[in-house]
Amino acid sequence: MAGDGAVLIDENGQEYRSKAPKGKLRNSVGAGDSMVAGFIAGYLANGSYEEAFQMGVFTGSASAFSDNLATKEEVLALMAQNAQI
Repeated sequence: MAGDGAVLIDENGQEYRSKAPKGKLRNSVGAGDSMVAGFIAGYLANGSYEEAFQMGVFTGSASAFSDNLATKEEVLALMAQNAQI
């Protein structure tokens, strides 16, 4: 959904929505793959779909806001800047 945010529907029909974090688009190549990687990393860390989804949104966005794939530090910084999402 790009700048409109993201949606996740789990196997029980629970819906999770997130607005897109604020940032300047630099390169969207790999942002979707980064989102999936962030989701998996978040889920493995805590087993929560909601927290994993947020990690995925921030990871994909951080990659879109950087010239290359985002680093962990860039993801954490974006999360801190957008804590209200």
